[in-house]
Amino acid sequence: EEEEEEEEGSESNSPPVSYQMKPPPEGCCTTDGFCQAGKDLRLVSISNEHIEVPSGFLLVGAKSPNLPDQLLVCAVDKRFLPDDNGHNALLGFSGNCVGCGKKGFCYFTEFSNHINLKLTTQPKKQKHLKYYLVRNAQGALTKGSVICWKG
Repeated sequence: EEEEEEEEGSESNSPPVSYQMKPPPEGCCTTDGFCQAGKDLRLVSISNEHIEVPSGFLLVGAKSPNLPDQLLVCAVDKRFLPDDNGHNALLGFSGNCVGCGKKGFCYFTEFSNHINLKLTTQPKKQKHLKYYLVRNAQGALTKGSVICWKG
């Protein structure tokens, strides 16, 4: 159920070591909790901001290994998220950065790199998307139900 991604130099016969992200482009922000454009993605910082969510997308909270007490706000195409039983998610990924507005991320690896979600392993990486985000009675964005990833 993982997306297929071609890595440069994949012709190499050397055994895979641990999963490594490519370094970000020169001049990019690499601070945990911020996207590469330097925009804050932490739920605690942007819970009261108006966030444009395109039709068919949902706001979800990603858990960063480097920020255990924080959720990063992400906009993800709901077709690539599982239903309440953990099934029926399309293979692949489609997401947008809610910080800088960059759209059209087609690979979770590319997206996680953009939002500085520093992953150490590749398998089941979309499981870092942990919670649906909802607006409470006061209109603030808050942690909702857990995203049920099965298998």
